Amino acid sequence: MPSLRKRLMALDPTTVSTVLSLLPTILEQANKTIEKLKKSKRKDGTPEGAVADARDPAARIAELEAAAVQQAEAVKLLAEQHAITIEALRKEAARLDRRLRLMTAVAMGGVALGLGGLVIALNLLFR
Repeated sequence: MPSLRKRLMALDPTTVSTVLSLLPTILEQANKTIEKLKKSKRKDGTPEGAVADARDPAARIAELEAAAVQQAEAVKLLAEQHAITIEALRKEAARLDRRLRLMTAVAMGGVALGLGGLVIALNLLFR
């Protein structure tokens, strides 16, 4: 089994940057879920720092699974939004690349015409 560093180095840089850009949002969502769980414990009458031994473990597991599903859905939505943003940026980059190539060609044509005009002017001047 390859080490974590080797696996990370094998990843596409855009994938790594995508995941890194999503991390703050994922952590924010995780913090919100933790706060909701803490609030639900307080409503149950359990002190904030205490563990609820009287609660059914299956119910606690179900709550955690529901929270995990909610987090997965949130991450899925963020990934979809990120994919839409990336696609829009790619289209814009392609448009700007085409525009740059066109402007470069126009500038090269202008330089060629300018040099041709200069040569003609110099020939007429020194006859």
